[in-house]
Amino acid sequence: MKFISLMKLAKGHIWGYIVLILLTIFHRFTYSYVPLFTQYLIRTLYVELDPLNPNIKPVNLPKVVTNFFDSGSNVIEIILLIAISLVFFQAIRYLMMYFELYLRGKIQENIAKNLRVRLYDHIQNLSYKYHNNSDSGDLIQRVTSDVETTTGFIVLQMMQLVGLVSSLLSGVFQMYYINTTIMWVCLAVIPLYAISSIFYFMKIEKIFEKVEHDESEMMTTIQENISASKVVKAFANEPFEIEKMEEKNLQFTNSNIRANKVVAFYWGSMDFVSMTQYALVTVLAISFVRNGTMDGASFVASLMLIGLLVWPIRGLGRLINEFTKAFVAIGRINHIFEEKQEYEVDGTLEPEIKGHIIFNNVSFKFDDDQNYLLKDVNFEILPGQTVAFIGKTGSGKTTIINLLMRMYPYEGSITIDGTELSDIKKQHIRKAIGAVLQDPFLYSRSVYENIAITNRQASKDKIISAAQTAALDNDIHTFKKGYETMVGEKGTTLSGGQKQRVAIARVLISEKPILIFDDALSAVDNKTDMMIRSALYEKSNQSTNIIVTHRITTAKEADRIIVINNGMIEAIGTHKELSTKDGLYKKLWGIQGKLEEEFLNLVKEEKHHA
Repeated sequence: MKFISLMKLAKGHIWGYIVLILLTIFHRFTYSYVPLFTQYLIRTLYVELDPLNPNIKPVNLPKVVTNFFDSGSNVIEIILLIAISLVFFQAIRYLMMYFELYLRGKIQENIAKNLRVRLYDHIQNLSYKYHNNSDSGDLIQRVTSDVETTTGFIVLQMMQLVGLVSSLLSGVFQMYYINTTIMWVCLAVIPLYAISSIFYFMKIEKIFEKVEHDESEMMTTIQENISASKVVKAFANEPFEIEKMEEKNLQFTNSNIRANKVVAFYWGSMDFVSMTQYALVTVLAISFVRNGTMDGASFVASLMLIGLLVWPIRGLGRLINEFTKAFVAIGRINHIFEEKQEYEVDGTLEPEIKGHIIFNNVSFKFDDDQNYLLKDVNFEILPGQTVAFIGKTGSGKTTIINLLMRMYPYEGSITIDGTELSDIKKQHIRKAIGAVLQDPFLYSRSVYENIAITNRQASKDKIISAAQTAALDNDIHTFKKGYETMVGEKGTTLSGGQKQRVAIARVLISEKPILIFDDALSAVDNKTDMMIRSALYEKSNQSTNIIVTHRITTAKEADRIIVINNGMIEAIGTHKELSTKDGLYKKLWGIQGKLEEEFLNLVKEEKHHA
């Protein structure tokens, strides 16, 4: 099955593949004639062919070629004609070899390009749950090195296999015309090679699977540490991370050493058999020359032709190695392709989205868990409203957002503007939602490009206006290059608050009917928080705003506040209603309200002194 999967990747390149096979066969077969030029030359110089000796056969060159040689009037002219013919013959061979290598590289790179795109596209369309449980380093390895290993086998190693068979058959064909006994001696060891190769393949495949697994773990460790370099440095955790890397590196090294031991034993054994075979054929050929059943020219040609019989078999070990690696690689790639895309279960409707959201007895739990994260959740959000979700960590606030964005299936009913959410296409609803997450992702581009990425048609004035709403414009003007300031990978050159404000500005220009702020103001100070909230509430009539937060100061000016406790709705109301009602919200307000009063008094004093 794995071999079929490998060959299916060549689909779409079948004609190029056929031409490549023909060129490979042509290259190997024509090489078998090269020793015959030497054979003819030696006979011309030293041997007078005895037509009565049945053991000494004519040189197996085409008649037109030998007639051309014989057109020379003397030995010197014949030698010159042989040399010219050989140069011309080799020039044609090398020209065809050039096209063979060019076509091989082109086909391999095109297959690799298509496979990378298919694999990347499939990964992009896998479920949110799959990505949460996958290692990014492992996925990167599958899209890069596993693809290279796979496509390298499909083209390079498969052509080597074709070349091996072609060399073997053409060598046998030419040796038949020189000495059949030597031919059978050369072929006698092929069963030994075949049997040993089967056992070697069975042994090395499991070892290479371990090598790939260990390399994947090492890649994941490297990727995690590079991405989290700030955290590592902040906690002075370098010794621990280095020790972890050394452990993974040692594990990978030991796996490779184990593989190399098996490879060395097999290759060494095959080399010993090959050299023994070569020595045996040489001794046999010498004895045939001495008893007159072979001439010196045939002896030299046979030694050159043995290479076509012996050396390809020696290369079988390398071919099996690559074959095994390709099997492991295609298995890892197929493992991803076997994962169902999240769009296989999707809605069909694309209704107009205005932001009227109703949760009716909605519950949710993971497939492998018996405990519900949400239980019988009921609430309604009207278009244009600003609604805040507040609750303890792990209470289910973000889960509600994930359900709204169709990241997970749910029990109960969720409707958007009267249409059941499960009946709406996932991409359609997600295009209608602009989300700012707690840890926003920024690209290695300018600040301007990072804001404009959700709406490339937005004017500069809109982008500046969005930055002002997100309380970011003043910060940008302090940068040396302003909006053209380059943002480091994942926004590392910006502070946490600046990253979140870039993400807020990015969502604002997207002009979505539903905006979600999932703890998006956690990294900004209270003053900036208040500025952003004021600006957002002024725009609240343009979109439905959903704010997930731990801060009551962020939530209290919302049109409605939904309090979640242990996966259930504890209370729904305004700040004024909930702050006087016993429950979680009142307790939190009792703690945070005093801090806000102190902050507001401080702001008033600053204004008064100003």
